[in-house]
This record gives sequence, structure tokens and C-alpha cells, in this order.
Amino acid sequence: MKILLAFPPFHTPASPPFGLACLKGALAQARPEVQVKTVDWNLDFFRRWLNGDMPDLCRHHPDQLLGTACPWTVARSGVGRQILADLTRLPTTPDAQARYMQAAQLLDDVYNRLAEFYHGLLFPVVEGRLRLSRPAAQEIFGAELAQIEAFQPDLVGFSILAEQNLLYALALGRVIRQQYGIPVALGGAMMSHLEPVELLQAFPWLDFVFFGEAEQNLADFVDAWPKKQFQRVYGLAYRQGGKINECCKAPPLNLADLPAPDFSDFPLSDYIVPEPVLPIITCRGCYWGKCTFCSHTRPYGPVVRVRQPEQVVDELALQMERYGVRRFLFVDEAISPKMMRRLSEEILARGLNLQFGAEGVRVEKAFDIDLLRLAYQAGLRWVYVGIESGTQRLLEMIEKGISIKTVERFIADCREVGITPQLSFIIGLPGTTPEELQNEIAFLKRHPMDSSSFVLLVGSPMQERPEDFGIRIEDRQVLYITSTGVVHSPRFFFTVETGLSPVQADMILEASGPRPRMRPHLGEVHATLLADTDFFASEERPPAPPPAAEIALQWLTQENQAAGTAVDGRWFLHVAGCLEALERVEEAFAVVQAGLAADGRDPLTASALRLHQAAILNRSNHPHQALQILNSPPRTRTPHLPALHAERARAFYALGHLTEVGREIKAMLAAGYEIRWMYYIQGLCYEKLNRPARALKAYQTAELRDWTEPEINEAKARCLEA
Repeated sequence: MKILLAFPPFHTPASPPFGLACLKGALAQARPEVQVKTVDWNLDFFRRWLNGDMPDLCRHHPDQLLGTACPWTVARSGVGRQILADLTRLPTTPDAQARYMQAAQLLDDVYNRLAEFYHGLLFPVVEGRLRLSRPAAQEIFGAELAQIEAFQPDLVGFSILAEQNLLYALALGRVIRQQYGIPVALGGAMMSHLEPVELLQAFPWLDFVFFGEAEQNLADFVDAWPKKQFQRVYGLAYRQGGKINECCKAPPLNLADLPAPDFSDFPLSDYIVPEPVLPIITCRGCYWGKCTFCSHTRPYGPVVRVRQPEQVVDELALQMERYGVRRFLFVDEAISPKMMRRLSEEILARGLNLQFGAEGVRVEKAFDIDLLRLAYQAGLRWVYVGIESGTQRLLEMIEKGISIKTVERFIADCREVGITPQLSFIIGLPGTTPEELQNEIAFLKRHPMDSSSFVLLVGSPMQERPEDFGIRIEDRQVLYITSTGVVHSPRFFFTVETGLSPVQADMILEASGPRPRMRPHLGEVHATLLADTDFFASEERPPAPPPAAEIALQWLTQENQAAGTAVDGRWFLHVAGCLEALERVEEAFAVVQAGLAADGRDPLTASALRLHQAAILNRSNHPHQALQILNSPPRTRTPHLPALHAERARAFYALGHLTEVGREIKAMLAAGYEIRWMYYIQGLCYEKLNRPARALKAYQTAELRDWTEPEINEAKARCLEA
């Protein structure tokens, strides 16, 4: 049997995928006759973009660059090569550090633009509302499909670490299943936070979903493959004979029985990092396991299993010898003070020359300055620490088990011994009062740290016992809606009985003015390396780099100068998208008009340019003029015809022409196209036209797509009364 296991975009390409390396190592030991190939398609994707080797996919995009810079133009500018140069050298001088920070910020901007572009391109395809032609699929996924054809696997499995990996995997998996007939599987940590049966129901091209720990499950799956008898494979949901079956979760594995992860398929020197950093663990599960907001125990269950420190250091020494690396990142849920002490002593006893970071460190009294000093001597340089709050009542409410005094002492001790603490904070914990939020803000202004809004997660104690925390759960959020099913997110919509909502807390924090922040860097892998320099000793940062849209615009301008008058309508479309993204709307409108004058004879280009014209007029509150432009539909069917219907719907809605709005929305839906709030607007139109049953159906769909409490509940109540 031949198995190809892939890690799909989108994720920061700084380190090889740990889960796939664990599976390859385990399967090589348990079933050596099986050929397993692990590939990092996320790394390949970003390397192609950074090297300017990316196709122009805009003509396949239904929005035709409305308000966005095309990733292809940014790639063609050559900025990617400079990003690579600045992020793959350890910055040790002030000038190099400034270039590094600008490169990190620019790559983050590009990452967001790429993810946004591919979401618009692939989301309707995954939901089955639009179809990809075979040439389009080849253009989008050609590099991955070439590897499939070369290896000829019996199974393709995608490792899904987080939601941002899922869309690309689903779209590519559909193409693989349809073009080659190869079964497709999903696995990875994210599968333990979603519902496997929902995935199989919604996506008929999926065959298998693995959840929980998969090292033993995959070996059992290989044994069951010849006769397709999967009913005894733990942690597997599968489709067979027209039915979907789900086996029970596997019992916890004995970590001592597992071999070292196998990274041999990954090009370690190609990662966007100054020096390779390999992930490693000391345990599975969290030894504390009480935090009421947390759901991280779902993949591993409540049982915590801890490896012997000697075995962990054996693995460190083995990987140093195998791959010539000396930098590691411990990716545990939480590494205990006892483990840190024994690990440090063992590293020092063996005389290993290495450095490491630790993602999961709790602020414990046992993490005193003597232990931190010992860990530093062993090579510890960076720790990620969940502080979560600077208010003692809130810390007790989330059962963090720490005190503000211990937090302050830990931060000071880390800095004294030379370890960089990266702190995380949650804004808007349930029940936070305005007075407590001011205390939180004061704490945030004393220490540079990351902050994020509170999110209610499936499987967390707060989700399971919401009444204990003054939470009212409204609905579970939705990721995908297809003709055959709904896939729910691991997050919930909720309201709070007392105190501030996370949105309110965020707004107050934003209005409170500047606060100290860590210097920009490319995540935990880079932080582990940077912490061994003086990079984090200062909060000074250079001016922000130009946004991706500005870089693309500069390149397009140079192209125009080089080509003289030879640029075509696509050039005008790209420029208009960049200008719209930069909020230079009047200039964008002028460019669109120039494009129509220069290349108006091509019906596809002219139609796309008129789409931009209408969108700008709608945005500028000129619906009558937008409709005048849109009253001449394209003579041929175009990929962006649904977007033209969307702009007509916006214009009619602004003018109060509800029947026409409904007609345009119906045309959009028939073409598989959606815009935000579309179903809610459709419900309002039906309601005003005295069609309560249709309005109720639209509101129910809107509730899945865009949660607008309390408006949705009030609207549904009106329809039911009618």
C-alpha cells in the first residue's frame, strides 16, 4: 500500500509538520512494508509565491479583484525574494533587525491577502455552489497534482492543524477524488474539534476522517485496507455502502512505545527560518487541565501521559545526529516544573549543545529563579506563557490556579536570567466589569504581550456549563453549508448576562491608546531563535512596510512604463483592485474609465471593469448611476456575472426596490454566489412583500451564515406571528 500524507496551506512555513512526522515514524515501525510519503504543500505553496512562480488566477475569481490586490502581482514584484533573504538570516545588527521586522510584517500581510484570495476562489467550490473546470483545477493545483501522478498513492491524507488548513484541503481533495478516483482522508488535531460525521455528510468526495491520536489507528487502518473492514479501527469515521459509520475514540497510547518522529521527507533547509527548528513533546495532555475556557484536551482526552526525561533527551540527541540540528521547540500543552528540571539536568549531564523554546509553560511558584537559571544553562531561551488576565477574580473564575504576584515575579525572573517570556492575554472574559477591564488594560500597559478576544469553544467547561459563568449560548457557528449537510465550527455565538461582551471590551481596549508590544516576528519558531540575540531587548520598531497593495501598484506602474501603451484591460483591473484596497476610490474609478476606453471591445474585460465601476458607485452612495452601468448585461456568460447581480441587488436595496432585490438575489443564488448579509436582506425583502414563510426560511439560513442577534430572533418572531 502507498500512502501520501500532506500538510496543506495556510500556515506559517517555519517548521516541518510535526503530526505527519509522528505518523511516518510510527507507521515505518509498525508496518514497514507500507510506502509512506509525507509532503509539506504549505511550504511548497509559499516558496512558489516568494520566488514569483505563481499563476495569475484572477480570471477564475468571481469577484474580479474587487477591493483587493492580486497576489500574483505582488509575487511578480520580486518582493518575495527580499522577504526570503531577510527572514532566513538571524538578525544581529540594528539594521538587520529592522529589515527582519519589516519582512515579517510584510509576509503577514501577504499571508492574509493570499488566504483571503483563495477563500474567495475556493469557498464556493467546496460548498458545491461553483464548479472548477479541469483546466482551472490544473492551474490552481498543478504542482500538487503532479506529485500525485508521480507517486500514484492508494490513499491521500490531509493533516488539518487548524481551520485555515481545511479549505484548501477540501478543494484539492475534491479534485483528487474526481480526477484520479483516489480515496481522500482528513486527520490532524482539528478533526477532534469538529464533527467527523458532519464532514462526511457535507462532502461526498471525502472517504475517511481520523480523529484523536492516529499512530496506532493508521496501522490498524492499513491492516483493514485489503478487505475494507474498518469497523474495528478506533478513531475513524468512514463512508461505506452508502452509509457513514463512526468508530469510538482510541484508548490513550503509551508514549514510551512510539518511535521518534521521522522528518526525512521534509527539506529542512527550505523553511522560512534562519536555522531549522524541530518540534518535540514531553507529554500529551495538560497536567493542569482545569482552565474553564480551554478545549485543548479534546485530541488527547483527560488522561495526561508524560514521557521519561531520559527518553525525551534520547530523541533530542537522535534528531541532532540525524538532521544536524541543534534548535528545538517543545510543543506540549503544558510542560511542568518537574519535567523542566529533570530535562535540563539530563541535557547538561550529557553535554548536549542545543537551544530550545517551550510553547506551554504555566506560571507556577515552582518555576522559581533557580529552576529558570538551570533551564537557561541547558539551552532554554523562550517560553510562551498564558497569563490570560491581570485581575485575580477573573483568574479564579477561569480556574487558572495562579496569582498576579506570582505572574509578576515570573516575568521578572525570566528576564533576569535571559529567557524571553512571550505572554498571552484574553480580552473580554465572561462577566468582566468595566472597572475590571480598566485593571486589565493597566496590566497590559505594564508588559508587552499578545492579546486575543475571548471565544467560547466546544468541549470547554464554559461551553459545557454555561450557566455557571453567566453565559447564554445562542448557536454554534457554521463553517460550511452544502446541499448534503452543515459543518459546524468549534466556536459558539453567545451573550453574557452581566458585564462586557468581548466586542465591547475590544472597543474599549482599542480606544485606550498605545501599549507596549513585542517586536514583530514570525511566530514561536522564530522567537526561539531570536531570543538568543538581543532582538527582544528593545521594543523599538521601524516604520511599517508598504502594504502588499502598494507594492503591487508600484510594480504595475513600472510594467506600464516599460510597455508604453501596450497594456491591456487586465492591467487596468489589477490597478483598480490595488487602488480600491488602498481606499483611493476616486483614482480607481478614473483607472476603470481609462480601461474601458482603452480595451472596451473585449466583452469579458469590459464587463469586469463595469463591475468595478458599479461597486465604486454603490460604495459612494450613487445607486442610480450604478444601475445605469449595470443595465447593459454582458452578451456572453462571464465568471463574474453573479457579482454583477450582487451590485445590482445592492443598488436596488439602497433605492428600496425590494422586488428587484429579491430577483437579483435569486439570480445570485442560482449562480452559486453569495455576499455577506444576503440572506438577511432577502428575508427583509420577503417580509416587506408579505411573504412570511419565505422570509422565515431566509432568516434561518442567515442565522447559519451571519449571526445578527437580536435582529434575527426578532425577525423570526415576526414571521411566525404572521
